[in-house]
Amino acid sequence: MNSVKTVFSICLQNFRKWATDYRMWTIAVMLAVMTFVYADNVCRNAAALNTDVSIWIFPFIYVSRYMKLVFTLPVVLMFCDAPFIDKNQTFVMMRASRIKWLCGQILYIITASAVYYLFIFLLSILSTIFVADISLDWGTTFYSLANGSAVVPSDVPKLEITKIVVEYFTPIQACFFTFLLSWLAGILLGMVVFFFNLITQNRYIGIVSAFALVVWAFIIKDTMGIGRFRKFSPLSWNTLDFIDVGGLTPNPTFPYCVSVLAGLILILMIGIFVFGRKKSLNFKE
Repeated sequence: MNSVKTVFSICLQNFRKWATDYRMWTIAVMLAVMTFVYADNVCRNAAALNTDVSIWIFPFIYVSRYMKLVFTLPVVLMFCDAPFIDKNQTFVMMRASRIKWLCGQILYIITASAVYYLFIFLLSILSTIFVADISLDWGTTFYSLANGSAVVPSDVPKLEITKIVVEYFTPIQACFFTFLLSWLAGILLGMVVFFFNLITQNRYIGIVSAFALVVWAFIIKDTMGIGRFRKFSPLSWNTLDFIDVGGLTPNPTFPYCVSVLAGLILILMIGIFVFGRKKSLNFKE
């Protein structure tokens, strides 16, 4: 029991730093701005179509390749200093043991990723709740845009509303699955930064590795001729437009995506424990 408390204390210590970490405040402001911009675009489409606004915008916020980039890169920024070494952490590691300290840092990545995407979800609700019809349905705006039955003026931003999501998922289901896949993808990014920073003793290698995964997802999103590689782009799976439903698309299935993401996370965690137990933590800046 004391070991569990120690691990949670190490994790919470990282969260306490958020209050004075300008990087985290910058991320929060950027996410808020981008979410409210997207909500405003939804409202403009609804006004152009004379239809109602839905509060369930979360599954579509980062479907666009550019928005996927904008909403995923801050995860790399959030974990860029993994394994989160400072003078205080060095003291904690000496007191708690290396294994407990590593467990605390891994738990922090897992929970911080959940907080990140939960924050986006809450922002998506907050940005629409005062102008939308409160309903468990997608609403006529999303139905019209998904089915291609509506034409909006050229000066109104075009929204990518995936038809298969609207047809085969309820809003609650779509939000849950999007959150789950995004959460796992965020953990994967954190583990990649942690692992490569750890084994190279250089903070930039992990960042570059994670950034490469994000860029690969950006490239593969709409590029012709390489769609078959979607099964090898785990960060592409954080939105349901890249998930197959009922064998209707060549996209990977939901069980495949969850299994691969969980498997990669587990492999990286094992690697962190194997190398973290013995490797020094003198990082090059």
